[in-house]
Amino acid sequence: MACDKRVPDDGLLTIVTRDFGLSREYVPPDLAPLADYFGVDVTLGYPTEVRAAIVAPLQRIIGAMKADGLNPQVVSGYRSYSEQSLALQKWRAAYPDWAGHLSAPAGHSEHQLGTTVDFGSPELRYMLGEDYVQFHPAFAETSEGQWLAVHAAEYGFTMSYPEEAFERTSFYFEPWHFRYVGPYMATMLAAKGLTLSEYLLEEQPAPCIAD
Repeated sequence: MACDKRVPDDGLLTIVTRDFGLSREYVPPDLAPLADYFGVDVTLGYPTEVRAAIVAPLQRIIGAMKADGLNPQVVSGYRSYSEQSLALQKWRAAYPDWAGHLSAPAGHSEHQLGTTVDFGSPELRYMLGEDYVQFHPAFAETSEGQWLAVHAAEYGFTMSYPEEAFERTSFYFEPWHFRYVGPYMATMLAAKGLTLSEYLLEEQPAPCIAD
């Protein structure tokens, strides 16, 4: 099947890369608004949705971060095909030479799966001296970013685009971008130093005919 026709099942391990994408028709079947489960301190008032299947794990990881005195935020969750297309257009307008590295094409973003979230930190604005910055490699240096790098796998989340992995992922470092794959898989990936897509493509055939 051509990747632009691919509609995945409801599992947690669908491969989505720059080569292997999803149909524009795919929408997760169980989207849930985070505002039903978290306060504005976490959602920042955004109408963010994720799959219901990851709400409980997200509650656990955010609860653990708060218990350690942190202030975790979720600045992005599910993003539809059309929303991803608009996001790429925004980056192209701002950074025409770099947009292709900063944002995935529509159909090639893990956010379309509904199991990926972008975390934020209130420390970022002070570190960079900008009020509205949300996505920046300096997130790795925030208290929330450092905690996630160490503990996320324990709660089933894996960093999709780690540092110095551009040659393997075709994405620059995104220390805020975490995908829920379950504790077993996340812990195993961390131990092996692999991303989910790298591991699965070693273990099984390509999931579709690349665009």
